[in-house]
Amino acid sequence: MRRTVLPWESVPGPKYSAVDTLKRNNRIKYGGWFVVAVLFLGGMMTRWKIALIFAVLYALAMLMEKYVTVTERGLEIYHQMQITTNYEHWDWKDIYAVTHEPDPAGSGRMILYFTKGDRTKRNYFTNEDTKEILKLAKKQNPEIRIYNGKDTRDKAEAIRNRNKKK
Repeated sequence: MRRTVLPWESVPGPKYSAVDTLKRNNRIKYGGWFVVAVLFLGGMMTRWKIALIFAVLYALAMLMEKYVTVTERGLEIYHQMQITTNYEHWDWKDIYAVTHEPDPAGSGRMILYFTKGDRTKRNYFTNEDTKEILKLAKKQNPEIRIYNGKDTRDKAEAIRNRNKKK
């Protein structure tokens, strides 16, 4: 398999890669390939040939790899598919807010929500990387808003409970 050259490899400065959360266990992998086989066979043996298209698309989704990194340029997302690639770059000046909160699963990771206009991207980072990313965000864009998601949820829950008592 050929080595993927990522767009941010030549960028100077720190690079913080997101933690890969798409670790599928074997049951999910085998189940996904079973669905591909059923769709393929269904498309071949029946009159509904569109199932062949769905089988190909599902197989491509199973093979896709996603890379997310925060650099001095901003948030960079790269999707490596078998037939094409997709690169998305959010510059720091375009990012309105970064919200951080601990992973509810208690895995020692932090969830970062990057907000640009009406779009938000959620990614997982290590606790150490999160601190550095928040510093980098403030350095690159002093106007950026940084929120603590846990505090905001706690305040909303307190307001909700207070309104229930009335």
